[in-house]
Formats: sequence, structure tokens, C-alpha cells
Amino acid sequence: MFFGVTDIWTYMVGAFFIILLPGPNSLYVLALAAQRGVRQGYRAAAGVFVGDTILMVLASAGAASLLSSAPLVFMIVKIAGAAYLGWIGFQMIRGAWRAWRSPPPRRPPPTPW
Repeated sequence: MFFGVTDIWTYMVGAFFIILLPGPNSLYVLALAAQRGVRQGYRAAAGVFVGDTILMVLASAGAASLLSSAPLVFMIVKIAGAAYLGWIGFQMIRGAWRAWRSPPPRRPPPTPW
């Protein structure tokens, strides 16, 4: 057919259900909105939408064929992804360490009424 997709309707239905089903992305958006407010939740949702759109476009364009035919490009993408995930993990560990080492927040005294 075109762009490496053999059955466009199956692809469209699958993409539709993958986007609608709750998963890590929607849980991330929900948690961020609950912690930091609606505005940040919308920003997170927009980021997830853009990221998913990029992945779907690359999948339909046959990026897997490019990566399998060009080992150097595949290695660059693989190393960049590993570095990104390593950076996220490092930031999570650093944040947990700082939270563990900092004193607990002080609570205001209860009101008498």
C-alpha cells in the first residue's frame, strides 16, 4: 500500500484504541494534573499527544525498515534512547535522595475550633 502499512484500516483502528485506552501516559497526565494543577495537566497531555503522534507517523512511514537497513542510524537511536532513560533514572534517584535527606516539612499547629 503506502508507507509500510499493509492494512490501513487495521492500523487506524489499532492506533485509535491504543490512544483511547488508559495506560502509563494517561496516568502520568492524571497524576501531574492532580499534583500541579489543570494547566500543567494540559501541558502534559499536549506533550503526550505530540510524542504519540511522532511515534505513529514514524511507524506508518516505515521507520523500522530504515533502522533495520541502516545499522549506524539504529545504533545512534539506541544510544540516544539509553542515555535519555539513564538521565531520567538519575534525576529520579537524585530527587529521592534529596527528599530523604531533607527534614520533614513543618506542620502548622491545629486550630482550636
